[in-house]
Amino acid sequence: MDTDDKGYTITYDSVKGKCLVATKHFKVDDLIFEEEPFVSCQFSWNSLYGYRACNHCLCPLETTSENIVRLTNAAITEVPFEEYCPIKDKTHNHVQCESCKVWYCSSTCLETAYNRYHQLLCRPDSNDPLHHLEELWRTMHYPPESHNIMLLCRLLATIELSASPQQANHTVSNFCHRTENENEHLAHKMLGEKFVEQIEQLRFGVLKSMPVRESSQWLTPTGFKSLLALVGTNGQGVGTSVFHQWANNCKKHLYPDQMELFEKFIDSTYDAMEQVVGVDFLDNEGSALFQNHSSINHSCFPNAASVFDGNHVLRLVAIRMIEPGDEINISYIAPCELDHSRHTRQKYLQENYVFTCRCIKCEEQINDPDITSDDDSEMEDDST
Repeated sequence: MDTDDKGYTITYDSVKGKCLVATKHFKVDDLIFEEEPFVSCQFSWNSLYGYRACNHCLCPLETTSENIVRLTNAAITEVPFEEYCPIKDKTHNHVQCESCKVWYCSSTCLETAYNRYHQLLCRPDSNDPLHHLEELWRTMHYPPESHNIMLLCRLLATIELSASPQQANHTVSNFCHRTENENEHLAHKMLGEKFVEQIEQLRFGVLKSMPVRESSQWLTPTGFKSLLALVGTNGQGVGTSVFHQWANNCKKHLYPDQMELFEKFIDSTYDAMEQVVGVDFLDNEGSALFQNHSSINHSCFPNAASVFDGNHVLRLVAIRMIEPGDEINISYIAPCELDHSRHTRQKYLQENYVFTCRCIKCEEQINDPDITSDDDSEMEDDST
């Protein structure tokens, strides 16, 4: 058992595996922990569509005005209360990699990325096999995205450059706890009907793109399926938005007589964005792997939630009262979908995470009919 004085401990259950258990009382909105990812990466299509974010921490690199102009296709060009833009005084800190020209929010992020993984992945030549690998991934995985082959490459590069590759491999192994059949199911789920052929294309693409020595165990056919399953089940979505940060700042600082203008502007901006890009594509988005966070199990009646505030640092906060000894749970299902039928929730979790939920909500609804209502059809579509 891994115990600390931070208010939680990681235990092991024979059925669930790792569990995060509270060792102190948490009130609603209390911070349980903050965690930087072991590795993170912006989604490939998200980057291709011009969502400018730091290549390391994913914080937005656009000002609020630039973001709104892009997402409305210049239907809106004047933005009120620009003094509340969270990055307006930080743009002078933005730096590029001198070789491949990717952008970072600061020299600190550039240096951190270079030392951890970027020196192996810096490819200024557009014809480099690594760029072809990313293009291959995009042909297999269309938006909306949930995974990214480049997260896997950064993971391998992190192992290769680690001061202790053995420890880094051990950390990655702690993410992987599925059987070979479960890994195959998850890889199939991720890549579709042609998954056997596609897995081999991706595996050979990685082998061709990267110098691997310390991480070679993950590039055998079995090891590669484990990595894909790892990314599929442990990859935590990360979303950052300069527009949302600006809006939150405005709500905190504007006077009551300014709020009417602000709210009208928000409504008209969302309408314009929806016409141009749709409401599902407003943020810089990516995925990340978190060591502590990966210990948290699902519940359809969660007592905690994961939130992000402008970069890839995860904040786990209590959304219900938590007492010492309580297991800390989050939802692997979007909050808006937790009211779907038990049958639909169970099917989604079995398809995407290979387990049957036995949380208090599912147990209370165990006698509900195994049917899917019309309102559940969209969630069912997401699991196929």
